[in-house]
Amino acid sequence: MSNSPTIRELVEYGLDTAALGRTVQVPLRDLLFVNQVLGELVRFFHQPAHYPDMGSLKAFLGARGDGGAYDVVSEAYYTKLRAMLPSDIEALASEGALDHPSSPAYYRNDA
Repeated sequence: MSNSPTIRELVEYGLDTAALGRTVQVPLRDLLFVNQVLGELVRFFHQPAHYPDMGSLKAFLGARGDGGAYDVVSEAYYTKLRAMLPSDIEALASEGALDHPSSPAYYRNDA
């Protein structure tokens, strides 16, 4: 696991596929939705007392379809953000070209 990329390396991988200065126009409500999702993640994870055990973390994340964090993160990522990407960049994302070639430390092949 020591050879695993950092979270920053995972996030920044492939950013050079977008030209500096290239912009997009996005629906404000969708951008606000993504902003609110990230804000809730920061609000939860900034304070370790919010997740003292695995049960607390599971309750926050919820299950698919129950309106928990997993649901809103999935909606933000798969629906809101994907619709904001220009078609050439969305195609790269769909093909996995923006995914770091090394697995993150938390990835388990047997999961």
